[in-house]
Amino acid sequence: MMTLAQLMSTSSRDMERLHVRLQMSEQRYKSLFEHNTDIVYSTDLHGRLTSVNPAFEQVLGYKKEEILYTNSLKYIHPNDIPRVTRYFYRALQGNIQTYNLEIPTKSGERLLFQMKNIPIIVDGKKVGIYGIGRNITEQKKAEEKISYLAYYDIDTNLPNRTKWMELFSEQLDKAKQKRRKMAVALIDLDRFKWINDSVGHYAGDDILRQLVERIRRALPPSAELGRFHGDKFCLLFPLKTEAQAATEAALRIVREVARPIVYDGKEFFVTASVGLAMFPDDGEDEHALLRHADMAVNMAKKGGGNRVERYCAQMNEEAMHRLEMGGHLRRAIEENELFLCYQPIVDVHTGAVKATEALIRWRHPKLGLVRPDEFIPLAEETGLIHEIGRWVLKTACRQTKQWQEITGNNRLSIFVNVSPVQFQHERFVDNVKQALKQSRLSPSCLHLELTEHSMLRYLSSTMRTMDELRKLGVGIAVDDFGSGYSSFHYLKRLPATILKIDRAFIEQLHANASDEAIVKAMITMGHGLGLETIAEGVETPEQLNRLRDLQCTYAQGYVFCPPLLAEEVMRYVTEKQK
Repeated sequence: MMTLAQLMSTSSRDMERLHVRLQMSEQRYKSLFEHNTDIVYSTDLHGRLTSVNPAFEQVLGYKKEEILYTNSLKYIHPNDIPRVTRYFYRALQGNIQTYNLEIPTKSGERLLFQMKNIPIIVDGKKVGIYGIGRNITEQKKAEEKISYLAYYDIDTNLPNRTKWMELFSEQLDKAKQKRRKMAVALIDLDRFKWINDSVGHYAGDDILRQLVERIRRALPPSAELGRFHGDKFCLLFPLKTEAQAATEAALRIVREVARPIVYDGKEFFVTASVGLAMFPDDGEDEHALLRHADMAVNMAKKGGGNRVERYCAQMNEEAMHRLEMGGHLRRAIEENELFLCYQPIVDVHTGAVKATEALIRWRHPKLGLVRPDEFIPLAEETGLIHEIGRWVLKTACRQTKQWQEITGNNRLSIFVNVSPVQFQHERFVDNVKQALKQSRLSPSCLHLELTEHSMLRYLSSTMRTMDELRKLGVGIAVDDFGSGYSSFHYLKRLPATILKIDRAFIEQLHANASDEAIVKAMITMGHGLGLETIAEGVETPEQLNRLRDLQCTYAQGYVFCPPLLAEEVMRYVTEKQK
């Protein structure tokens, strides 16, 4: 009896402990079901919903009373029913199923879930499935955005360089397999930086998007436009496009871009340069075709822009020549092959020398004298212009100070031409200060010459730099005045001190009434604005006499003397002082 009593007591305690464990298990299950942030539901063997958790109701918008014991397939898209049915029966066979499924909410919003189906087993029998769904809609959107940003340009929604190169490679493979022709183009907007400088980058982006839409309208069907970077775009023509058809399409693009564009009530004018290359004529791989298209677009820009150029072998020869000359130019700096000549600037009434203009020259040991118009653009392309420009400034200022000390004329000035690339450099003003400090030349005796075109090229930054130079006391001369189209509109805004009248108006001054009227207007305007005027390229006594009659202040040219070496300038100045 004692033993039986002990057994009964032990069995009672075991039953109590089992009951407690069952209660705890049920509470854990209920907590997992009720408080789970994922949607959780169960179905019977026929797919009818037998339970849903609160997250199911909150996320999908259904009340459990309206959906319990209805078929779960009713709440998904009809196209997904066969797939989800397969997962359901695989789960019933004991295989846990994981898959992504888009489920519409009651309000119609489509949400993406990562689903898991687990069989429900009671007494060793499968009686239904549990479904658990994690909402991955935002995660998917973030992944898609990251993927989009990796392959598309956010400003224009065009394929970026990476994506476009993939399309290019695929198209080129097809062209090779089918032995078809293919055209590729690079599109470069001319001087678009003017727009950004004028209205700012945000407005510039809006204008850029308008231009992209114009380009798209001009494209043939199935063409692929991409954005390489900045204001440079790439264009892939459909297979079988002949050179003539590609050229005509490129010309349509150029015409579309050139139309006036209105932004914030103002008109802006942008042009485009297009370079074309053809497969297989101009290259048989991506790199060769793009390199040749780039050469063609550079040729179009050098020709003034707003045009289309097709690659030809001569461009490659010119590129190789520029590369070779770039090496020669670098050695020219190291070997002191560069030197300065000086052309006097003379008072047309008294004949006194007011100043000289420093003119750079290059004497190559084998090529002889290399023209500045051949090596200065090369120096700008390679970045050597900054080193050359610093050397010119220092040498010209030092030489002028020596002449001042020898002649006793402390007002003798020097004019130095400045490249627009050099002028835009962030340390340009510091370079000017250093040249003046080292030479001990007064800032008022240094005049920097910039063409009106280069002044207007980057107007906002140009104005800031010119203001710094004006505060320093350095003079600013507008070189080749009259050769641009915006001179009179912007001149009053530029802190210039001198106008240099372009030689093109001086050549026929004594014989052409129109040129004389233009020169007279320039001189009168200069006087009205408090600016001195210098006529360039004066070669005959007749021209000089007319300039005197028109009240021009100064002149330079072969009528006085050609550009001279430093030692020759000293003799000329001394003779004029006698």
